[in-house]
This record gives sequence, C-alpha cells and structure tokens, in this order.
Amino acid sequence: MNNYLFTILPLWAIYISIVFIIILAVRSGIAYARWRKNRYGIEDDNSINTLVGATLGLLAFILAFTFSLSSSRFDARKSFLLEEVNSIETSWLRAGLIEQPYSEQLQKALVEYTETRLFIIKNPEKVLETIDKATSLQNEMWALLTEMTHNNIGNDEINALLIDAVNTMFDNQTKRVSKGVIDRIPNLIWIALFMLVIIAMFQVGFLLGKTDRANWLLVIALSMAFAVIISTIVDLDSSKGHITVNQQVLYDMYERINVN
Repeated sequence: MNNYLFTILPLWAIYISIVFIIILAVRSGIAYARWRKNRYGIEDDNSINTLVGATLGLLAFILAFTFSLSSSRFDARKSFLLEEVNSIETSWLRAGLIEQPYSEQLQKALVEYTETRLFIIKNPEKVLETIDKATSLQNEMWALLTEMTHNNIGNDEINALLIDAVNTMFDNQTKRVSKGVIDRIPNLIWIALFMLVIIAMFQVGFLLGKTDRANWLLVIALSMAFAVIISTIVDLDSSKGHITVNQQVLYDMYERINVN
C-alpha cells in the first residue's frame, strides 16, 4: 500500500504542489521563448501552435482516462459495500435457523465482524490491523461451520444455505480489500500524466513568452483549474479521501443485527 504516490501528503498539499509545478512549467516556457527571441529573432508560430494543440489533446485524453479509472473504482466500492452488507445480514439471519450453541456463536461473530467494518470507518489508518481481525473472525466462523458439518449437526439444507451465505460474505471481503486498498491507479499512469502536464504547460508558456507581456492572473487561474481536476482524481482514487462512500447502510444493518 505504500508503493503509491500521494499516500503521505494531505490533499491541500497535493493541490498546492500541482499549482506550483504548473506555474513553474509555464514560467520556464516563457523564459525559453524570450531567450530564443533574443537570440534568433521572430519565428513562425504556425507549427508551434499545432504542437501545443496536439499536446493539450493528449493531456485531455489522459486526464479523462485517469478520471475514468478513479470514478469506476469509486462506483465499485459503493457496489461492493451493498453486496457485503446484504451478505452479512443474510448470514446472520440464516445463522438463527441452526442449532444452539452454534447459532448464538455465529451470530455473535457476525456482529463482531460488522464492528470491524465500523471501526475502519473511523480509523482508516488501521486498515491492516482491521483486515487481520476480520480474517481471524472468518476463521472462527468457518471452524464452527466445519465442526457442524463433520458432526452432522442440524438440517443439511439449512446448513448448506448458511455456508453459501458465509462464503459470499468472505468473497465480498476480498473484493472490498482489492478495490479499497490494493487496486489503485498505477504510478506509471501518474508519472505519464504529470509529464504531459509539465510538457503542455511549458509549451503554453512558450507561446505566452512570444507576447510582449504574459498575463499571470490567467496563468494562475489555469494552474488552479488543472490542480482542481487532478486533486479530485487523487481524492477519488483514495479510499481515505474526502470523497467517500456513504456508509449509512452498514450502520443500519448493524442496528438490526446487534439485538443484545
């Protein structure tokens, strides 16, 4: 999880850094344009305009592609949350149909399992600890089901339905860990995005440098606009960002199953 960019800096620091990078790239382009103008005189701008347009087109493409990756991951996290909530409650309800003491033990383990989900909402920095706790509870529940099966305890059809629900719950745990923790936008895509941003802004600065005076207010506005888009993508890609999945369905489900 530490092999990704933007995992240490807060979002406001990322935003300011992007603004600074863009302004620096534009400033470098302006300085280079004025240096060429002083050395070579006035040059034909037609080919330069074409190159700048092509680079900005590539930048727009990779921005759209990166935003699509992060938004699809965000949508998947919402979908997997609903699936997991349903599978936990289904397991809890079916656990009530089996014989004691297995029914009480399984339902208690499912309540604790849900509490691990609530814990990580308030303590996202303890994700590894929470995953270990959830895995331990999974092993505990599976040991109870294995004991019931080996000893032929209860109705086989009800036991089969319960095992299927618990298996689905385990699968949803894997999906949520994959999309929420592991599956992030690769660093190579971020590097490509920032390289295109720097190149495109350098070229924009080069065009501005051919004018008598650059409008720095517009340059700052441009840098802030790009920084807003990139910061939004960063936040969407992070499971600990400001744009988060509404967890109300999980709280509601916990209230229904926590009957003690």
